[in-house]
Amino acid sequence: MTFTTEEILKAAAEGAAKYEAEQFEVLKKFCSIDCGSRDEEGNAKIVEIVDGLLKEIKGIDIQHHYFEGYGINIVARLKPENPDGKIVLNAHLDTVFHPGDTEKYPFRLDYENDKAYGLGIVDCKGGVLVAIYAVRAMQEAGMLPNKEIVFIFNCDEEIGSPTGHQVFDMEIPGLDAAYVFEPSRLENGVLTARKGACGITINVKGKKAHSGINYLEGRSATVELAYTIMKLYESNINERGIQFNVAKLYGGEDGTGVVADKASAAVGVRVANQADIDTVKEIVARVEKDIYIDGCEKTVTIDRIGVPMERNEKNIGLYKTVWEAGKLLGYDLVEQQTGGGGDVSWFSYKGVPSVDALGPYMYKIHSYDEHMRLSSVKEKTELFCVVLGTMK
Repeated sequence: MTFTTEEILKAAAEGAAKYEAEQFEVLKKFCSIDCGSRDEEGNAKIVEIVDGLLKEIKGIDIQHHYFEGYGINIVARLKPENPDGKIVLNAHLDTVFHPGDTEKYPFRLDYENDKAYGLGIVDCKGGVLVAIYAVRAMQEAGMLPNKEIVFIFNCDEEIGSPTGHQVFDMEIPGLDAAYVFEPSRLENGVLTARKGACGITINVKGKKAHSGINYLEGRSATVELAYTIMKLYESNINERGIQFNVAKLYGGEDGTGVVADKASAAVGVRVANQADIDTVKEIVARVEKDIYIDGCEKTVTIDRIGVPMERNEKNIGLYKTVWEAGKLLGYDLVEQQTGGGGDVSWFSYKGVPSVDALGPYMYKIHSYDEHMRLSSVKEKTELFCVVLGTMK
């Protein structure tokens, strides 16, 4: 059945309005549960709530993929009899916070300033609700596209999705598009590109010696580490955003009376594309060979590569469909890129047309003051209702 633009807009507006209050009731429940990455107990509580919401969608099939030490990834499938395509709607269930934090920083609404506060409220629980309720509303209106719709809500995005990627790979074959519901930001933009990230570890082995009696016999691992860090810093290519950021440092545990024989550091660097990954590999190989103190040994290794979401024609094309839906609602949803990584990058890297930032409008994520623009929950639900209703 074909619907007019006016009919789709009417159904989207009514559906978003119908469920707005219920969405905030659920957000309050979400934001009272500690569910940081690897918190299996908290994850199970969140999954129970999400399962209950998904079961309100007629005909949905819900599966759990459990990984010990991480938790449950939800895959929920709504499949018409003869679908002419397949799309994924993705958001994550974990947060960056710790046990006890939700009690210290509870959910609260500030209607006067159009704000809602809570840990994980936009990263990414608000996005979970936008995706679910948009599908539910358009199903009730009889306006869902003739496509297989697969919800994937993974439990480990904040630690790089080691299990999430395995679940994504199960669904990527035959996938037409990935819509990811991380929070929107800045000018209400939609993301077509995200940076990836490389995790690097420096390990140095030196030689112990008494710093006052036989200093020159020692080989200081901490000095060699400092030299290595400076060499990485000097290798920054700021115009390309290749910037080495040193985090945890270790060494000199025996105190100033001993020349340190061991030292290490964790380093991160953002990458915009495959060429930047190759450049980082070249820099790391060169710095590893550059020894300052004879007798020291060191390794500089790339332990993890979080792939970037590169701006490409597939992503731009999908962005345009979201932009057109926004235009019907009177919004100009600008195309944006960000330096932060996310699950959308995996779908894009695998060749799936992908967009991100379809969730509520964010402020101060990953902080105890995390909050959203309250009215953006209804706004984003309505937007994705229109995306679904106009999908070809």
